[in-house]
Amino acid sequence: MSSLPIAQPQDHSREAIRGLVVAGREKFTADMQHSQSEFDDISWDISSLFDRSVSRSNRRVYFTRRGTTDQPLPSIYADVVKSWVILDRRSAKYMARRVDGARLLWEAILRRRTGDSTAFRWETLHEEDLSQAEILMRSQWSESTTFKRVVGIMVFSRFLAARGICRSLYYVPQTPRVEDLNRNTIEGLEARRDRLPTDAALRGLADVYREYATEPRDRLRAAAVAILVVAGFRIGELLTMPLDCEVEEERNGKPRYGLRYYKEKTRGGEKLFAVRWLTPTGAELARQAIQEIRSITAQARDRAQVLEESPHRVPLPGVHWAARMPPDEVVRALGMKNRDCVQNIPPNRLPRHQDERGFFYRAYEVEAYLRSLRVTRLWTVDRRNGTHQMLSETLLIAFRFFFHSYRSTYPLLVEPLVIQQISDFLSPRGRVRSVFERFSIREPDGSFCRMTSHQLRHWLNYIADKGGLPTELQTRWMGREDSRDTNAYRHATADERLEWVKHGIRKGELSGPKADVYCELPSTRRDAFLEGEMRAVHVTALGFCLHDFAVTPCPYHLNCVRGCVDYLRTKGNENERRNLIQIQRATEQALASAKAHSVSGDTQVAEPWIRHCQETLEGVKRALAIDEDHTATTGTKLRPFSNGQSRFMKSQP
Repeated sequence: MSSLPIAQPQDHSREAIRGLVVAGREKFTADMQHSQSEFDDISWDISSLFDRSVSRSNRRVYFTRRGTTDQPLPSIYADVVKSWVILDRRSAKYMARRVDGARLLWEAILRRRTGDSTAFRWETLHEEDLSQAEILMRSQWSESTTFKRVVGIMVFSRFLAARGICRSLYYVPQTPRVEDLNRNTIEGLEARRDRLPTDAALRGLADVYREYATEPRDRLRAAAVAILVVAGFRIGELLTMPLDCEVEEERNGKPRYGLRYYKEKTRGGEKLFAVRWLTPTGAELARQAIQEIRSITAQARDRAQVLEESPHRVPLPGVHWAARMPPDEVVRALGMKNRDCVQNIPPNRLPRHQDERGFFYRAYEVEAYLRSLRVTRLWTVDRRNGTHQMLSETLLIAFRFFFHSYRSTYPLLVEPLVIQQISDFLSPRGRVRSVFERFSIREPDGSFCRMTSHQLRHWLNYIADKGGLPTELQTRWMGREDSRDTNAYRHATADERLEWVKHGIRKGELSGPKADVYCELPSTRRDAFLEGEMRAVHVTALGFCLHDFAVTPCPYHLNCVRGCVDYLRTKGNENERRNLIQIQRATEQALASAKAHSVSGDTQVAEPWIRHCQETLEGVKRALAIDEDHTATTGTKLRPFSNGQSRFMKSQP
């Protein structure tokens, strides 16, 4: 019996490439059915892959030699890259960056093969190709960007190796992850503090909202920024908020107010609402801002509904599509100042006709001109479940050119607010002056204030951190999925945290053994005591901890409620109370299990277990009892394990 021929590695690689490209073409057809691009094009328009219409950034991806737009990559390389980015598609926002890394990898591949593209085969891809690509990246990009792009091409190589197209590559990036190395250095902390807005900018922003912003275009953006101040949204989350965004309910007998929004960074396909609950002060400001936004955008919303009813047209109100329109009527329809503005429109875009009675325009040609200016999408969010949030259902919309300083507003076209319009409001760009420049709001050194929308998110996170909100709660409240991401927003240094606690002891807001000693010392020795004794502070889900772990490990193994004298409980803090109740329930179950073991005769293990559970339950009981302590006001930090009393509030010597 003759044996079947054994496939050579090169033949196997070719079959794998062929299968990958076939799958890539099929996925391209399914995902890009609304795009006019073809798989074999040297560039793709990926606008249809975005699920939000709040950015006007370039949405074209090039599969060409690095630095060019007309020199295509060879098909043996380009087809595989295309298949990778469409099959392993993540956020469309970063597709161009991933392709950019692959384009630079090709330059490194050519360099190693002395410019001979025919010498390349996927099975010959080597760690040295990745190394040369990293060297090229470092010559053109910052270390932070280089690290991200190197990781991108490593993901690319693993994708190919898993499909048998190339061998597994074991490469370690030589470029460090800058943020991780500098996070705890003085220079790194100072750089992170630069992400916070300055005090002058915050005060100026308040002045703008309160008195300087009087025109509708300034009022609309000032109100939008006010929502950022109290809610800490990402800019994309703000701009896609639904019209019906307010949520009010009662919980445990207390009213609360929140804002519905679409989380920008979520895993999975379907877009679902989340709610950002606000403080009473934040809720009051948000109500005012949203009411004002609805008032300013009411006419644009009515017009948006007309456009949505006729998605392929831009109907002219009160005008038949075949009617003749005199110039003055066209001026009013387009919202322009005079006839000269209309006549300046090129004839190939808006034809002008003439008869014995003078010049005129045809209604259907005016409509065609408007249609050429209209945004291609009448929605702001693709919910990925077959439905969209339409313009009329979105809070922040405006007429075309509403924010333009020297162009007329088009009253028949409606579009969503985009990121650039908020950015221009807060920071200058070219000839566009920011609101700080227009109202001469300056820093102490005389320079104009400026900020970015994301700085407000950092600032609100900093305020929450300063108030002692645990990292886990900050993560959940800010709409993140990983608590490690919150570390990039924690700008307070260890020294600052200590100063917050010391200030609280001096003001009588904190209670505990160290606070008691502070009160009993002569006034001349108190500050020296705080400086010498208090060297650490930690924020936990149960309250504050003053134990210095650099000196000794935690004697209670992080179980604060077993009697730790360094544990401080905040009266009336609902989150702390909720966590304590959860510990209580879990410990009660553990105690029942321990007692069952004791009955069965396993006393050697059960008795210490029972004792541990009983101590924990007693500690939880005393910590919860603080909420019923009528001698202390809500918000005061109390020490649960000082025999139920605090000596801090006695008259000071």
